[in-house]
Amino acid sequence: MKLVNNFLCGVQAASLAEAMAVIERAGLDRDQALDILSNGAPGSPLLRNLSKRMVAREYSPNFALKLMAKDLSYAIAEGRRHGLPIETAQAALGLFRGAVEKGLGEQDLSAVVESLR
Repeated sequence: MKLVNNFLCGVQAASLAEAMAVIERAGLDRDQALDILSNGAPGSPLLRNLSKRMVAREYSPNFALKLMAKDLSYAIAEGRRHGLPIETAQAALGLFRGAVEKGLGEQDLSAVVESLR
């Protein structure tokens, strides 16, 4: 169950990082965009917490980015064991591995956005 929980959190964090990069690169009003996302259908406590950290660039670890990469890889292996490819976890793992390669592994998992900025 821990792997299922963390796999969902990792996928959400990776998706938020990509959304944040699009918001910033497109020149959208970041505060307005995050308000819409936080209070709309994709809103969740995780999205609200991670988006605040991403905006503030406050990455003191609550859950280390490298540990999320590890758990995503374990979840993928568990999925394969049951005949499931868990493709969203694989995509998220790619972002997390890229962030680890950039030296962000000890930072909070929300720092995954920095590899896209």
